[in-house]
Amino acid sequence: MQLFRAGKKVLSIWPRGPHLQLTRGWRYLGHSYRLKAGVYTWYVWPGFGPLAKSRYGQLLGRGSFSIAG
Repeated sequence: MQLFRAGKKVLSIWPRGPHLQLTRGWRYLGHSYRLKAGVYTWYVWPGFGPLAKSRYGQLLGRGSFSIAG
């Protein structure tokens, strides 16, 4: 799953199950992020094999949500 805000990727994660619940804050590529006002867009691809191999299938879904400020 990848999450973008204002066109910038703010999270990329390989969940262990078929769901993911965001927390108020997280770290991604050495930066700290928090849910704040804006529109977020998410994308989900199936992952195959070990995470280190980075093998993905075709896009399964995408959507968006907004946080009011």
